[in-house]
Amino acid sequence: MGLFSRRSSQDADNVALAAARARLSADDVDQVRFLITTKKTVHAVKLIRDRTGLDLKAAKELVDDIRLGRYVPPTTGTPLVRRPGTNLAERTRALKAAGELHQATALVVSETGMTEVEAGLFVGALKTETQDS
Repeated sequence: MGLFSRRSSQDADNVALAAARARLSADDVDQVRFLITTKKTVHAVKLIRDRTGLDLKAAKELVDDIRLGRYVPPTTGTPLVRRPGTNLAERTRALKAAGELHQATALVVSETGMTEVEAGLFVGALKTETQDS
């Protein structure tokens, strides 16, 4: 019986963590990345805790996920994320042409498993239709 209660507790924790992650905006994630690159990880954890209400351990794990490129922010509001009949390069190229570099990188990370650095290089190497001429 103890096994089932632990599992449902873990499921509840996962649901709470997913809800907390959904409260982070793209600007929040960008700010966390800036704090990480400026060696202010403690401030990044505090920002995550303030924005999400997570406990210290969960906030630290989320900061580590962002630092290691395992966190992909939600891509809601992006008009061309999933368009039937287009491949990843075409969708990424469309996002890049629209000036949505962060979303284009997030799309590549989510579909390929690349790190953020690798995905950024991929997005940077893609030529938009206006650059092809």
